[in-house]
Amino acid sequence: MDNVSFSAYLDLSRISLQSDVSSEKRVFELLGELLATDLAEISATHISEGLVARERLGSTALGAGMAIPHCRVDHLDKIRCAIIKLDHPVDFDAQDDQPVSFICALLVPSEADNEHLQALASLAEFLSDRVTRETLISAHSAQEILDIFIQKTDKNAA
Repeated sequence: MDNVSFSAYLDLSRISLQSDVSSEKRVFELLGELLATDLAEISATHISEGLVARERLGSTALGAGMAIPHCRVDHLDKIRCAIIKLDHPVDFDAQDDQPVSFICALLVPSEADNEHLQALASLAEFLSDRVTRETLISAHSAQEILDIFIQKTDKNAA
């Protein structure tokens, strides 16, 4: 990934492995909860509504079972990332018609235009790599997913 180290955006408390999520709506609710962790001024509901509103503009599914929902919010000082790995894929209206099982969401400060675009492009490039996707999908724990992101993104950002 070009100059983006996702270890600055992601921590273990915002990675979830889920067996009981069965809808896109529930994915966005859970992402709101994860991204709102330790944020006093931004509610989980506000975040999930922002993600849904952005998704209505066009699917954030990349194909091959991956999606990168994202939205901008006020009162945020830096980009945050949350990840959900699903046991049972859900429909995300992907162009390849494949359901999504790995969701990596970005919550971005309203004014962070360049950083937002760079993070989004880097994340899309990272998740477009077949070996990376397979490694993430086969991960068995949140720690393993975090380690993959740190190892691969920090190495490329250096």
